[in-house]
Amino acid sequence: MVNNRGFLASLFSKGPAVADLPFETDMHSHVLPGVDDGFRDIEHSGRAVAELAGLGVKNMILTPHIYPELYPENDFGSITGHFAGLHARLSEASGINFKIAGEHMVYEGFEDTFSGDLLMLPGRHMLIEMSYAYESTNIDESIFRLNCMDFHPVLAHPERYIFYSPDLKRIRNLVDKGCELQMNILSLGGFYGKGAALKAAAILEKGLYSYIGTDLHSLAQIDMLKSMRFKKKHVSELERIMQNTTALFNLE
Repeated sequence: MVNNRGFLASLFSKGPAVADLPFETDMHSHVLPGVDDGFRDIEHSGRAVAELAGLGVKNMILTPHIYPELYPENDFGSITGHFAGLHARLSEASGINFKIAGEHMVYEGFEDTFSGDLLMLPGRHMLIEMSYAYESTNIDESIFRLNCMDFHPVLAHPERYIFYSPDLKRIRNLVDKGCELQMNILSLGGFYGKGAALKAAAILEKGLYSYIGTDLHSLAQIDMLKSMRFKKKHVSELERIMQNTTALFNLE
C-alpha cells in the first residue's frame, strides 16, 4: 500500500518557499478571464494576480488555450482584443508586467492553419500542449516543422502526460529533436498527483526543463503555491529555470 501521508509530508517538508526563490516570471497561466477553462471574471483574475505579486512575481505571460475544436473563437484578434480591454485592470490590481501569448494544442496539421499573426511567446517561442491521455501522433513532425519555420517549440508540463514513462527516454528524445520543456511549479507540490510530482522531480534533476510557470486556473492553486516548500537539492535547478524564464520574458 502506498503511504500517501508520508509522500505528502515529504513534499511539504521544511525548505525554501516560493517567495524565497527568484520566481519573478510566470510564463504559463489562464488568468485572462472568460476565454477558456481558466478564470471566469476579472474580479477573480485580479485577486489571483495580486496574490502572485505578493509572492514576488513581477512578470506574467497569459496563455489561453488555442484549440479550434474546443475554443473556436480564440484567435489572435479576439484574444489580443480581450487582453487590451483588461490589461490596465490587471496591472492596476497587481503591478505586474503582462504579455499575451497562447497555449497551442498539437493536432494533425495544426501548422497548416497558421496565417497572419500568431499568439507567440517572446523570441518566436511557441507554447504547445497535447492531450493528457495520449501523445499527438504528429508531435515529432510538428517539432520539426516549427523549427523549420524558425519557431522554438516549448512543450507545456510534460510531467503531466500519463503516457510518458518515468525513465524519461521519450521526453529526452523530444528535447534532442529541438523542443524545450516548461514545468508546472505546482507539479512538484503534488497538485496533479504523485505520478506527476515524481516525474517533475526526475525531469528537473536531469536538467531537462528550460522554463517554469503556474498554469494557473483557479484561486485554489494559489493556496497550494503559498504552502509549498522545495527540497534543497532542487533549488539550484529551480533558480536556473526561473532566471531563464525571466530572460525569455525580456526577449522581443
